[in-house]
Amino acid sequence: MEAITYIIPGDPIPLARARYGNRRVWDSQKEVKLISTISLVQQHNDNPFFEGPIHMDLIFYIELPHNRRKPFKNQFDYHYYKPDLDNLIKYVADIANGILYYDDCIISAITAKKIYDYEPRTQITVRELNAP
Repeated sequence: MEAITYIIPGDPIPLARARYGNRRVWDSQKEVKLISTISLVQQHNDNPFFEGPIHMDLIFYIELPHNRRKPFKNQFDYHYYKPDLDNLIKYVADIANGILYYDDCIISAITAKKIYDYEPRTQITVRELNAP
């Protein structure tokens, strides 16, 4: 299978920890994950699962803060504030389970970066490694 690119529109979302309280545990991001999952399902188009090992190339485009007066120096100014890159990666790996692959354990390589852009989104490119 060749490399396929998926786009999740909107601000990149970091994975939040499970919430505990009142003798129960719940996922505070259930609705947000559902929206992202629907977007991935529509773009994957009933294609078969990727089978490992795979490489994920993730680019998190984060909107320029409104209090920043001057425009970008160039299109690829790196974002180095919260949210943390590792939590953004965990969110994408979590929502792609059962849609792009059976389990995220098949991810063997990841390339990721956070950059500023006028249109916030998450770009996911997946390709199989050692593919014939």
